[in-house]
Amino acid sequence: MTQAPALDQALRISPVALAQKVAQQLDRHRNGDPYPVIVVRAEPAWPHEPVLPLPGGRQARVVPCVSPLAVWERLVAERGDEVLVVLTDIPGTVLGPGVRSRIFRQQVITVEPWDLVVDAFGAQVPDMALEAERWAGPALLDAMPPGGWPRLTTKVLTRDVALRHLAAVRLGLERRGNASDDLDVATLLRWSVEPGAVEAFGLIRQEERDGLARWLVEQFGSPARALFALVAAGRGADALPLGLVCDALWTTDTPDAVRAQGRIEQYVGNLDDDRAVRGLAESAVQVVGAMLADRDADVRRQGHAVLDRAEQLLILFNATGSAAHSPVLRTGFARRVGDAAQALLAGLTDPADPTLDIAVDRLAGHRLAEAEAERVRRVRMAQRLVRWLGTTVEPPASVADGVQRQIAEWGWVDLALNHVWAGEDAHPELQRAFRAVHERAQQRRRDLDAAFANRLAAWATAGPGNDGDLLTVENLLNRVIDPLVRADRPVLLVVLDGMSAAVGVELADELSQHWVEYDPLAHGGAGRRRGVAAALPTLTAVSRTSLFAGALRLGTQATEQQIFDKGRWGDDARIFHKGPGRGGAGEVLAGELSEALAGPARLVAVVINTVDDALAHGREGDEAGWQLGDLGFLRSLLDLARSSGRAVVITSDHGHVLERGGEYVKAADAASARHRTGPGPAGPGEVELSGPRVLSEGNRIIALWDPLRRYRPTKAGYHGGASLAEVTIPLLAYLLPNVADVPQGWAPVEERRPGWWQASAPVAKTAPAAVAPVRTRRKAPAVAGEAALFDMPEPPSPSAAPAAGGDLVTALLGTELFTAQHGLTPRKVDRAKIAAAMRALVEAKGVLSAAVLAQRAGELPARAGGFVNTLQRIFNVDNYPVLSVIDDGRTVRLDVALLRTQFGLPKVAA
Repeated sequence: MTQAPALDQALRISPVALAQKVAQQLDRHRNGDPYPVIVVRAEPAWPHEPVLPLPGGRQARVVPCVSPLAVWERLVAERGDEVLVVLTDIPGTVLGPGVRSRIFRQQVITVEPWDLVVDAFGAQVPDMALEAERWAGPALLDAMPPGGWPRLTTKVLTRDVALRHLAAVRLGLERRGNASDDLDVATLLRWSVEPGAVEAFGLIRQEERDGLARWLVEQFGSPARALFALVAAGRGADALPLGLVCDALWTTDTPDAVRAQGRIEQYVGNLDDDRAVRGLAESAVQVVGAMLADRDADVRRQGHAVLDRAEQLLILFNATGSAAHSPVLRTGFARRVGDAAQALLAGLTDPADPTLDIAVDRLAGHRLAEAEAERVRRVRMAQRLVRWLGTTVEPPASVADGVQRQIAEWGWVDLALNHVWAGEDAHPELQRAFRAVHERAQQRRRDLDAAFANRLAAWATAGPGNDGDLLTVENLLNRVIDPLVRADRPVLLVVLDGMSAAVGVELADELSQHWVEYDPLAHGGAGRRRGVAAALPTLTAVSRTSLFAGALRLGTQATEQQIFDKGRWGDDARIFHKGPGRGGAGEVLAGELSEALAGPARLVAVVINTVDDALAHGREGDEAGWQLGDLGFLRSLLDLARSSGRAVVITSDHGHVLERGGEYVKAADAASARHRTGPGPAGPGEVELSGPRVLSEGNRIIALWDPLRRYRPTKAGYHGGASLAEVTIPLLAYLLPNVADVPQGWAPVEERRPGWWQASAPVAKTAPAAVAPVRTRRKAPAVAGEAALFDMPEPPSPSAAPAAGGDLVTALLGTELFTAQHGLTPRKVDRAKIAAAMRALVEAKGVLSAAVLAQRAGELPARAGGFVNTLQRIFNVDNYPVLSVIDDGRTVRLDVALLRTQFGLPKVAA
């Protein structure tokens, strides 16, 4: 046990404490000399500024003296208007009467630590437990911060309060913006990896180090005991990484792990407390996990440095193989990546095998998953493709069917393919799995494109007027924009040149955080996202001009400007292309565009070429997908549309296919990368398109439907062909969440991602072991121009879910508990609305967007949030989450099993 300091030992004193003591003496003992010589019994060392400010504007000059002669020389030396403070460890009896007669109070002033410390805290006395810590008084005096100790409101300075403040200073918590109240196990472990922190702690006097360590162990238990054992062994900076290693080794009992445990004990020397090791390990996992997820980039970098050191320790202890199950180490993450890769390959053979979902969920549950978010996302995309490959897919029955299914499902496939194509840079087995999944899914998509091309050829021959309910690029303004303008609804129309269904999926997901997506053509039915068919060939000069003309037409940007300026939507309607829309230095948007959006114009159209330009020139970086920030000045446009209360319609003129190592096909008559105009017949991967829908010489082209072929040199992507991704255009329509006057015929889009896309989507046990090929639907041959060619396929017969949902809801509303809960709500909601909302949730398998839920219940979308809150008050009895909100409040989830339990409803037989 460390001995307490002797009573007559000279103390080290800080500038703040010395100024406090000198001012105290001058106030209490006035001798007429405004600038006396004060001799203070203290350690004769002063590494601070020699001049010390005192209250009242006076100054003190501080000089250390190690001998009586040095003190005498200071007394007789000339000095100015300042108090002279002499620090010496020489007792007053040794100085002699001659020296004492010339100093303040004729005596050496003794510093009583507790007097100064208690006074500095604004208290009156220390408690007995604090006084018992004899090392603490000098330590608190020496460590007093420049601003002094914080003033307390109590008369007694307690041991825990004083030592917590002392520890905060000695551990340098203020450097990280922490205060004494933030001191906990996590803060201690974070301190241990701060550069130089443990070394600085070693410079403190031995008795203070030991005393602080004892108190910290008393406060924070086994993790602190392990930490300070490591500090004592000279391994304190390894506490966090060693804790991660111990977590891996102490949670398995393999022979290799046991041997590695012994090597750790030899490495540390005195860490033989198993409970302390386990406490350190558990805390280290939590602390490093939080560091990896911290918003501060410096903290995240520090967390990764801890992981790097942990991997070095694993090698040192020959324990890499025993740490593969770790939920935080890189070794554990690599193992889970390998498991996911094996499961992906196995899933291609047996889609019903649950191993894939388990492996991907374990990978996503690793503490490095957030830091490796893009890698995990790509694995999830591959998982989704495997699920899709395990389903049976019918070929498109018509152009309308193909376009809508590209929007509802196959565009999601394209998105997943893009992410899987981006690949893996470190794990060979995952690279192999990605290749296998991509090749299988890509081939199925090519089969669908081939089937669609046959339907497209017949549709092109039929000509305009035989579209059925299909939205085409030339009738989009008539059917969507004109009704809004006639109803005096200001509109922002954004044409994202080249946006495909896959791009639309990601953009819509991000926009749903602040906007509500609507179906502008619902007309009383359920809202769904719509697809639009491009003009042929799928080029900007054809399809975009046809969009603004409202008829099939070939033209240029100048043509579009001329057509738009005819005043169809009012004299103040405006169209802005790439150049005029972009602002100059210091501006995002051109002044004219900003003024038009803020003004009375009923229609403002803006063309953004970011996607189309990227096809020609490529994009920086290797990440797949598009986010709002990638799409030019779209974010700024939407902000202005929000402030001016505009409806927003986002669409395109055509889609695109991406370069995926395709084949270059030489064609002298190539008119674009994806179509040619010569008289020759269609060859492999091609389809002949002819008729009034084809805007080319002779109304005929040969177009590539195969996305892996091109006629021009390699670029990032192409359009002009006949694939689903090129012909299909997404239509995204938005209103703000608080809009009450929804346009007539509009309905919120029900967020219906494909079942195989969902994270918990089950794979049918009846799915075939091998991937099901695209099957041809047996139908009578359709005659070109017949309506049946363009109609959507018959919907499947309704399931028993609505009836079951009705029975459940009827029973629910008949319970006494529901009646009591309904009566307690401050805002009485009609029982019919509650019934409609709960039936909608049951029929939607428990998940529905808040806007759709409100619409189904007969509530205004602007009241969706309050309506959901009321439902939660009723059904979340004792705060059990029967109804929960997810996706930042955009989606409502119903736990049917918990609902039955809480309200005493009968269980459903398995």
